[in-house]
Amino acid sequence: MPARLEAPERLRAVPVKRRDPAVAVSPEKVTFAKDDSPYDSYDPERAARLCDSGLPDMDVCDFIQTPPVEADALSEAWSRGRWLLGLLVLQSTSSMVLVRYEQLLKDHLVVTLFLTMLVGAGGNAGNQSAIKVIRGLATGTIQTTNASIRRTLSQQALIALLLGTGLSVGGFVRVYVTNGSIANSVAISTSLFLIVMTSVLTGTALPFALARMGIDPANAGTSIQVLMDILGVAITCVTCDLILSQFAASLPT
Repeated sequence: MPARLEAPERLRAVPVKRRDPAVAVSPEKVTFAKDDSPYDSYDPERAARLCDSGLPDMDVCDFIQTPPVEADALSEAWSRGRWLLGLLVLQSTSSMVLVRYEQLLKDHLVVTLFLTMLVGAGGNAGNQSAIKVIRGLATGTIQTTNASIRRTLSQQALIALLLGTGLSVGGFVRVYVTNGSIANSVAISTSLFLIVMTSVLTGTALPFALARMGIDPANAGTSIQVLMDILGVAITCVTCDLILSQFAASLPT
């Protein structure tokens, strides 16, 4: 039970500093509740959460910044290398997609020229969303509960729609200025829209998935780059093949 001290009834208000554990609960009395705080028993994780939320006073944050646990070079290289090797093998599968659509790339060089732009946009957009969720999980503002996941995905879906629309318009202009073909511009900008939508939603969901599996959500930052390399290539090839090969006759050149 926290210790409580009630002030006389004539005492209507008292100045309370942010770092004081005192709370005025009614006009008739002031109740001082003594609770645990970072000053009494140092808890790095709890103190960091308070600091990130703006409590207590920000000058306290200077004292709760703890350095990461040091590890020898071999252990760290092994821990990081296993993950990177798996991502390397996974990323190499994008070459199979390129082989499958080799004829498309030969007939429409514009796809090859803008492929890095499309894949890069997907990786960047997905990484932004992943970092936002990772940050939220670290500070406690985002939880791994179903309600929190649905709320975060709904918010990011709207952001993905806005980003996809804006970037696809910019991509259309960029391709048209360079290439001068409406068909090519439609194909690339449509691919860009789909890639950005996919990357934002994937980047949002991936940290939650890793956390649910007991894997450090921070790995989502590198994983989303690799996933969007593969998905970006696949989306671009499939979309451009449909538009340029199947619907090219109905589009102005």
